[in-house]
Amino acid sequence: MRFWSEGLGERQLVMNLGKAAIKRQGEITLLSGVVDSPAPWEYEVKIQREDWARILQTAVTKEACGFIATHTTLVQLLAMAWSIVVFVILLAWFRTARLLGFEAERVAVPGGSPIPTAAPALKRK
Repeated sequence: MRFWSEGLGERQLVMNLGKAAIKRQGEITLLSGVVDSPAPWEYEVKIQREDWARILQTAVTKEACGFIATHTTLVQLLAMAWSIVVFVILLAWFRTARLLGFEAERVAVPGGSPIPTAAPALKRK
């Protein structure tokens, strides 16, 4: 992901979100890492539930989908589609655990966890 700011002039900040540490702090998802360029600056992004909803709403606009469809390869589109499937399955998994009274942070995710805070045991609240 790249960020621009008038204060940076012609420079841009390049963040590799694939390397970001992700953890939950109360009602906030915290992404932290180091900017790849122009200098190794530490960053921290705090995302609230409403932000996730807005990101998803933006992703399904005609403009965003059109851009992705015309600027990606078939392999990249299939990888994105797979990520969407995993996203929906994980949402259902954690939502079901919550409805059954288990703590989301303690629910084991099938096939291993892409979520660093998930533990291998179930624990009732």
